[in-house]
Amino acid sequence: MLLDSLMWGFWLALAVYCFWYFFKAKTFQPLNLDDLALTWRLHKQQTGCTASRLHSLLARNNEVVGFKCECGHEFQQKRLITQKVRKLHVSLGYSEPSYSLKAVKLEEKH
Repeated sequence: MLLDSLMWGFWLALAVYCFWYFFKAKTFQPLNLDDLALTWRLHKQQTGCTASRLHSLLARNNEVVGFKCECGHEFQQKRLITQKVRKLHVSLGYSEPSYSLKAVKLEEKH
């Protein structure tokens, strides 16, 4: 009886953990310059924001993962842990690759 309840408790805990891992656990996805500009433009269009520039860039592990607008809006790019990391697909000779931003190389201009 006690062993059965321990076994069911273990399986229930494992099922809850698996659900969380596959459907809820998220990690930060680095933004490249094009994605950052597009996301900020969408924010300005959808909210009617009148900010002329970004207040600051949000970084994790020396890569930009989001931004904070002058109006107070904060955006962070996240993806599920189980999703594949986005790879750059560039046709040689037709376009330049968009590199992810490195926070160490960015300097704020005042």
